[in-house]
Amino acid sequence: MEPIDETPENTLPTEATATQSPAIKPEEDTSTPVTTNAPPPASSSSPEIDYIAWDAAIVAAITSLPEADLKSRSQQFLSKHPTALSTFRSTLSSTPLAIPLAPFQQHPTFLLRFLLAEWRDEELKQFRTDLSLIISKSLERVIATQKWRSGDDECWKLFQHKDMDDLYANFTHPEEKEEFIHKWFFQGFYGVDKSGHPVHYELLPNSYHEEYMTPLIIRRILNNEKTLRERVLRYNPPLGTATQEQLSNPKLGVTWILDARKISMWVVPQVYKTMTGMISYSNKYTSAHYPEQGYRAYVVNLGSVLVSLYNVAMKIMPAQTQRTTNCYGGRDVLDEVVDGDLPGMFGKGGHKNVEGLSADEKRRQWEMGDAGPWVEVEA
Repeated sequence: MEPIDETPENTLPTEATATQSPAIKPEEDTSTPVTTNAPPPASSSSPEIDYIAWDAAIVAAITSLPEADLKSRSQQFLSKHPTALSTFRSTLSSTPLAIPLAPFQQHPTFLLRFLLAEWRDEELKQFRTDLSLIISKSLERVIATQKWRSGDDECWKLFQHKDMDDLYANFTHPEEKEEFIHKWFFQGFYGVDKSGHPVHYELLPNSYHEEYMTPLIIRRILNNEKTLRERVLRYNPPLGTATQEQLSNPKLGVTWILDARKISMWVVPQVYKTMTGMISYSNKYTSAHYPEQGYRAYVVNLGSVLVSLYNVAMKIMPAQTQRTTNCYGGRDVLDEVVDGDLPGMFGKGGHKNVEGLSADEKRRQWEMGDAGPWVEVEA
């Protein structure tokens, strides 16, 4: 079995010799260290939150870690660039945007997403070391994202909503169509994995239905949006509430589990159409406006033949997706990744054909805050 990569990107740019890597030498951080004993804010979306202090507390927690414990991309990046968050926040505050950043977009992890997305130069296949260049490119991304969210894109005509806030608040879907999509491309969130990241499960479809591709894309966008607005805030509590471990290990992305148990060689052409449509959407929307959404991904139950085919197909995916995705013929890897109290579909000999949730699984979703509304249903 292929070893699990708990750290999607763990190679730092260095000038190491063949025998020893140099210690990380962070740039000088002139900000005042902040303790975690500050009074808690009223709520995660309160305008009274001291985001500058929160940024500094995260950086202080990370830079206090031994080098051997700097495992995540967030930890590695902020250990080398401790002024990145504060500088980027200051730059954003003085930059005209199509719409102002919403409270959930002030969250340190939101800023960190865009910084990490530009840390690596994909054309040169190496990390950028110039922080001003990283911030400049990250700023371009945020400007484009706010323009898109404001409704300035052709997709909003297709989605039949004026902007992101309108889509998130008012999208509904006919019940019979939603039921079909739920069975065709079953997906949902189920708590967290052993590393504390939200788990998203998808049962990959074995057919293609062009008329349902747009609703499927909208569902995915709403799911991404719910993660930003709610899930990330839940797993990254604010300063004064967060523990030292939570501050030193920000949770940005999601662990994706893509279950291929329904796929066989006979349906590969139909599956190819569905997945290329989703990849096209991913390149246009998710990678651009929801960077670092995927912490890691596991494609399971492929079988030996389809593993080879899927690894070939992965070459057309975004570079970050390629680095964080592993494919397996079976599902044993999930025992090492996912906690045992998650729904039966994760267990050995789980549902042969998942078409819905049991009453216990629905109740768990509500208790964990993972139930809708990523898609509202019209009766």
